[in-house]
Amino acid sequence: MLRNRVVIVDDEVEVCETLTRIIKHESLLPDAYADSRAALEALQEHHDDVMLVIIDIRMPGLSGLEFMRQAAADCPDTPFIVTSGDGTKRDIVQALKQGALDYFEKPFSVKEISTSIRKVRQLADENLKTLHVYRNLVEKRLLFKIGNDVALVQPLVDGLAAEIKISCRIPRSQLPGMRMGLYELIVNAIEHGNLELDSELKHRRNYLEILKRRASEPLLCDRRVTIEVIVVADTFTCIIEDQGPGFDWHSLPDPTDPENLFKPHGRGVIMAGNFFDEFFYNESGNRVTVRKLFKG
Repeated sequence: MLRNRVVIVDDEVEVCETLTRIIKHESLLPDAYADSRAALEALQEHHDDVMLVIIDIRMPGLSGLEFMRQAAADCPDTPFIVTSGDGTKRDIVQALKQGALDYFEKPFSVKEISTSIRKVRQLADENLKTLHVYRNLVEKRLLFKIGNDVALVQPLVDGLAAEIKISCRIPRSQLPGMRMGLYELIVNAIEHGNLELDSELKHRRNYLEILKRRASEPLLCDRRVTIEVIVVADTFTCIIEDQGPGFDWHSLPDPTDPENLFKPHGRGVIMAGNFFDEFFYNESGNRVTVRKLFKG
């Protein structure tokens, strides 16, 4: 889908009018709001055709920074440009840390804003071309081997999510569940597979200390988790294997039974089982395969 709408969020009428003229001059569609909450609702509902959001940091009610934080949950790919009339440098730095591509202090230069919008548009066009190229993807394989450091799991899952987004024809609504499922399974492979930690230990206040100590034990410190990923346009497959002794996966609660979602034992695995179309262990229980199918 061609993204050609620019959302303007500013409570100053003159600023909205100026930005509207600039956006129209760039042959884009302006969508201006003085109410940041109304703008957020509109963005969440119509994010697929939004190319850019231009927002004042110091909006009444929902601030620009909070707007960006909330938008990131449902619209993580939406670029932002922030403006500031009386915002502090700290606000601007925070906006950049949250992913803003550019910032302008009021009164801003029309030429500078136009140049920045063109850069964002060029980036959007390049991303669209990349997506078109990836429609021709036949197969892509990735292989990771990580140690028993749980801190590595989230960056790894973020990278896998990026691969899914660009390579698979996935509805946006399904990606958060897949991310959560992959995270739970890889963490399980480290904690319960390689380090052979009992689930009951997680209730202890010093669990992180126990985890760190266990990971340094001579017989366990060299164990690795292997994550193999196979991506094609309509299928995502991930195989996660640890070097532990395995477990009796037959004893796990049925993940398709809603009642089991509230049982503490095997909760992560139960959740993961609901996020994928196929989910199965090898006989020894130290390798799990998950698969998600997408319609073309």
